[in-house]
Amino acid sequence: MEHLTKTKPFKKSSAWLTSRVFIPLTVNQGRPIAIALLLLLSTAFAIFGAGYWHHVNNLVFDSYQRLLPRTVSRLPVVIIDIDDASLAALGRWPWPRSRLAKLTEATQRLGVKAIGFDLIMPEPDNYSLDLFFRDRHDVSSFVQEELAKLPSNDEILAKILRRTPSVIARAALIEKGQESDTDHRQTPVMVVGDSPIPFATSYKGHLANIPLLENAAFGCGYLNDTRDEDGVIRSMPLVISVNKQLAPSFPIELLRTAVGAKWYAVHASKNGIKGVQLGDSFIPTDPDGRIRVYFSPAYEDRRISALSVFNGDTPAGSLSNHLAIIGITGVGTMEADVKSTPITSRMDGVEIQAQIVENILDNSRLIRPKYAVWVELGTFLLVGIVFIILLPRLHPGYGVAAFLLSTLVLFSIAISIFASTKTLYDPSFPIFGNIFILIVLLVAGFSASNRRRRELDAALEAERFERVRLSGELGAAREIQLDMVPDPANIQGLPSHIQIDAILDPAYEVGGDFYDAFMIDDRHLFFSVGDVSGKGVDAALFMALCKTLCKSIAMRGYIPLNDLIGLVNWEVSQEDQSMLFVTMIAGIVDVVNGELQLCQAGHDAPILLRQNDSAEQLSLEGGPPLCVMENYEYQVANMKLQSGDILVLISDGITEAQNPEKDLYGSMKIIDYLNSVDKESHYVDPVCRGLYENVKQFAKEASQSDDITIMALKFDAPAT
Repeated sequence: MEHLTKTKPFKKSSAWLTSRVFIPLTVNQGRPIAIALLLLLSTAFAIFGAGYWHHVNNLVFDSYQRLLPRTVSRLPVVIIDIDDASLAALGRWPWPRSRLAKLTEATQRLGVKAIGFDLIMPEPDNYSLDLFFRDRHDVSSFVQEELAKLPSNDEILAKILRRTPSVIARAALIEKGQESDTDHRQTPVMVVGDSPIPFATSYKGHLANIPLLENAAFGCGYLNDTRDEDGVIRSMPLVISVNKQLAPSFPIELLRTAVGAKWYAVHASKNGIKGVQLGDSFIPTDPDGRIRVYFSPAYEDRRISALSVFNGDTPAGSLSNHLAIIGITGVGTMEADVKSTPITSRMDGVEIQAQIVENILDNSRLIRPKYAVWVELGTFLLVGIVFIILLPRLHPGYGVAAFLLSTLVLFSIAISIFASTKTLYDPSFPIFGNIFILIVLLVAGFSASNRRRRELDAALEAERFERVRLSGELGAAREIQLDMVPDPANIQGLPSHIQIDAILDPAYEVGGDFYDAFMIDDRHLFFSVGDVSGKGVDAALFMALCKTLCKSIAMRGYIPLNDLIGLVNWEVSQEDQSMLFVTMIAGIVDVVNGELQLCQAGHDAPILLRQNDSAEQLSLEGGPPLCVMENYEYQVANMKLQSGDILVLISDGITEAQNPEKDLYGSMKIIDYLNSVDKESHYVDPVCRGLYENVKQFAKEASQSDDITIMALKFDAPAT
């Protein structure tokens, strides 16, 4: 009777669902609802598509560039790279500007048509002799006066810039910067048509170079990028507005200087900017004055080390008809910037500037036509109408196959257009939108068959029973796994002056963490903590294999720890069919004199608690995790434990524990807690159990994402 009573609400809800939902779906095989949905999605896309779908557009267009990056037949721009080798040989950054002057002269001798500096010099060079000795009171005034007569490093560089077709960089600022005499000096521009200023990216001020250098250079261009919300640079401005004045980008200014033009022109209409003109060349842009950059990989042939230029390794005149950009990529320098592009998450800023120039010279910029959205909407309507006409007449399997075929065709057409014309069309909305049309038509077809519904109900019921069965088996597996690790209080043969406590808390029913501790012989205690990559049953089974092999090898007789771990690594690697790996920290301690061997295999190093000192994480020369390099020769660190020392071993489930705000527990909180523990205590329980409770208090109600393992070992000198 109880069972019959519980099934009545289900029957009533099923009858309501059939009468109110499935019966209307089956009218004319679901076509009326599919047509209404088609019109609704079309209207929504026409009104809101440009604003809400551009994130998907970017993902699709990025995939085009990763699949078909720009091919390069020539490299008209060379990067004079102030790289790590140059900094190591010639001195750390910043260099004296007299050295930059020599680099500029050496670069010009290579035959380049123009040189750009992808760096900003807003302050005088402190390496100039008059400034360098200004605060040296031990230098006589006569010497200082004589040094002041010498030209400064800035004057030396300015002299070179005056006779070299050169462009130096500026950076536009969102807020107005400090007023200087460069604020009103911009490259002359001719406006053709309406004013382009309302359409260009606008800034209130800029960061400029010292006036001496700006007046000496042939031009000043802006390095600003226009990255999207996700931080990826997909388009770059050719012109911007700085304090309501038109200003050229760095690539435009470099090209203008190379062709010897005194000015550039910007064509605009009431609909936006049309393009930029340099001499007889017209460069089309988007209405906001930007171009969509088509990126190539960062070819090494595009770069020449500054050290190589200084050493004369590149023949004079070998770079005729080339443009040169002097930039910094050395690690650790403030001027070196790395940005994200569609083809890589790390590309040097100077590389991006060079590729913009190449896009302009080779006319290889990407094109997103204004009408592209309407083409994509029309494609959605056309494919949707075909589906509504044909799919109800086909078997559901054929309907899904037709949808997959249409997806393949649309993507193939879009990629073919991209490859041949560099034009961007996105088939994602026609595809994703018609998924809903497909679902409506398929649901209508399934609803027409009552037998199909009963089969589905039976399958769902069987699945529920299977879940219950699997849940019980996983619970039993968890108990078996926890029984495999030793009880710290009952380690056979453990001397009374050695204490061990340990905790293992899998994140799921079963996990990949483990610990072990046992006496190898009367004098040597082996202990370890490990973590198998991955979670679940596979990791648990691999954990059991690793732990068993480790103990089996150790119990064959005492051998040095590095040989033991090497054997474990080799044997486990032979059995690793699932491409898993294991991190481990293992040790052997002489329970009589406290001599300790430690071996680290990709695992967090232990933490040492000494009675009269702060907690310290040991620094070990570790090796890779087990199963990464099967013949790797691991190193062992040797030390001696003092009486009262406590060694704490953890898994990364401690350091990577998160609270509801996604903050990590981290290593510092471990050290802080261990420093708060009473080191005079005769027990290790406050260390092991207390640390576990501290982590749980930090995580609060946040779910545990990784297995947690803690082991604490205390050594007291044996009584004599």
